[in-house]
Amino acid sequence: MTVVVSLSEFVNAMLGRPAEPSRISTYRGHASTSYSLAPSIFRKPITRENEHLLLRELVAAHPEDFAEDASALEMLVRMQHYSLPTRLLDVSMNPLVALYFACESSKRRVTVTGSTRTKSVESDGDVIILTVARRKLRYFDSDKVSCIANLARLSYDLKQAIDTSLAQDDFNKALPIKRLLHFVRQEKIGFEPEIVPQDLDDIVLVKPKQSNKRILAQAGAFFAFGLTRELVPGNRAGVEIDRITVAGDQKARILEELDKLGVNEKTLFPEIERAARYLTGSLSPGSIASKLISSIS
Repeated sequence: MTVVVSLSEFVNAMLGRPAEPSRISTYRGHASTSYSLAPSIFRKPITRENEHLLLRELVAAHPEDFAEDASALEMLVRMQHYSLPTRLLDVSMNPLVALYFACESSKRRVTVTGSTRTKSVESDGDVIILTVARRKLRYFDSDKVSCIANLARLSYDLKQAIDTSLAQDDFNKALPIKRLLHFVRQEKIGFEPEIVPQDLDDIVLVKPKQSNKRILAQAGAFFAFGLTRELVPGNRAGVEIDRITVAGDQKARILEELDKLGVNEKTLFPEIERAARYLTGSLSPGSIASKLISSIS
């Protein structure tokens, strides 16, 4: 296991990885090494069982925000933007972005040596390197991605009734798949009833439209999960998983180093409220701007 304590060590670790033209690597940062590679919709039974309702409720409450979304994938990307649980797992094409998220705070309790007391300490983080064959990359208009994304619109009972062991003809005649086809045809009118059963078990790397400021800022992409709930080593999706651990007691220092390279809250979250929060937090007590804000508040 590789453990880094500085930005320079992390960069050296990344530069030491061999380049593979036939494969594409993406990066995800976890503030704690205990986190799993599971999309947020699968982490709790209540969200997993009400996925179709979460999507409809948000669209019903804010139809103007979804007016330009032409596909289920685009709706899921927007839900992800607003921090609602989805079957998408965020990744970045830029390892420094993943390092920033790996350095976010995540406290854990440990026992003080020689006593029964506990104290709170910063958890080690992980930069997870997820590598797939370049030929497995899909784009926003992929038929396979449409099928996987539209699973979000099926009721939980129908998703539970999907049997991917069926022959393809029988599979496409089954009630859950007929309903899924209905949703897919709403965005692809001429879509044929030829869904490959194994496609719905897959986990697919998707390159979305670069129409979202945050996706652009974070060099974002997504893994779209079908019926499989978690990425684990040796998975059937053909995703190779490597990790670089970030020492918890060095997170603050690494964030300062990233800030010097322009990787910070303001640049990764271009929304005005995040930029304002970053600017306020970066003020020194003696600065003119800090004194001005203090006088106003």
